[in-house]
Amino acid sequence: MGTSDGHVVGTTKIVDHGSPAVRWNVAIVAEGYTSGQLAQFHADADAFVHTLSTTPPFDELWCGINVFRIDVASNQSGADDPTACGGSGATAATYFDARFCGDGVTQRLLVVDDSIVHTVVNAQLPQAHVILVMVNSTEYGGSGGGVATFSLAPGASDIGIHETGHTAFGFADEYDYYSDCSEAGHDHHPAGEPAQPNVTLDANRATNKWRDLVAASTAMPTMSNPDCAHCDRRASPVPAGTVGAFEGAHYYRCGAYRPEHNCKMRELGQPFCAVCRRTIRQTLGRFAACCTSWTFGDNTLAAGQSQRWWLWWPGYPGFEVIGVQPGTPGAELRFETPGMQLNPDGSATYFLTVSNVGAATVRYAFRGKAV
Repeated sequence: MGTSDGHVVGTTKIVDHGSPAVRWNVAIVAEGYTSGQLAQFHADADAFVHTLSTTPPFDELWCGINVFRIDVASNQSGADDPTACGGSGATAATYFDARFCGDGVTQRLLVVDDSIVHTVVNAQLPQAHVILVMVNSTEYGGSGGGVATFSLAPGASDIGIHETGHTAFGFADEYDYYSDCSEAGHDHHPAGEPAQPNVTLDANRATNKWRDLVAASTAMPTMSNPDCAHCDRRASPVPAGTVGAFEGAHYYRCGAYRPEHNCKMRELGQPFCAVCRRTIRQTLGRFAACCTSWTFGDNTLAAGQSQRWWLWWPGYPGFEVIGVQPGTPGAELRFETPGMQLNPDGSATYFLTVSNVGAATVRYAFRGKAV
């Protein structure tokens, strides 16, 4: 199986925010779609793009991102599903040889032939910064490495964004198991500080790698697992969004810590934690200077405080991007957009809540891009 099992059709730019030379370029590649199924791939890619564009902090950086769709037709649809991991045993003649059970043990580990993917993308879009391979199977699976792969299981777009976290930003998984919570050998993380920005072995307030985001009132460690033989499934002792050191991460129940109680790198359907959001902003910031074309006010917010704001715009739709930009170096703010209303005069009112979970006063401004 491989390149004899299909052909490359071509590339289409589906989100155009400028020259690939100055934007962050995402390549979405079809795998396991036959020629007759490429229209479905187009719809699947559009659905992923919509989810990505509305996921913080990509929403506030969106004008710095281009997205390209690379159509590749396979002779058969789907992916190999080996019986070694409890799969059906089905095989599929596909261009990138997609297969579940990529390590021979873990069913959800969906992999492709990375070298063939890179060859195709280098020929079609040499400026690509991240490659996502969308696999035409409803079996749950994905992986992040040289390329990110994800299937069409329920929550497919969120799977793809999670795997993008690995591939594009070097994030670790923040969950506390590899296969399941009953497995042996995952009770305590081995020595050696992980390189990834969102996990650590160091829960010391003075030396922890994300210490600048931890409020003085937050305990360190913030949550410890009382029984390393089992995964800790207790509720968080602090409000959602609190940055601290929560034990259980990087596939181990004890000895490794994550920044928040939950995060997209721990559980699908969750927002990225503050550490992940900051890393994404730092990585994409140079591509997204265009996203600061509108600024309203210059405000300060004390440690532990929240503010509620409304912003008025004379027409609707009003903003493609709206958010909060900290002006204090290294600061991180939480913001929510509870909603907006269309006014009788055709104007729009946007509502935001801004919270400072850090230990110091932060200066910030609203910013966005008008549609």
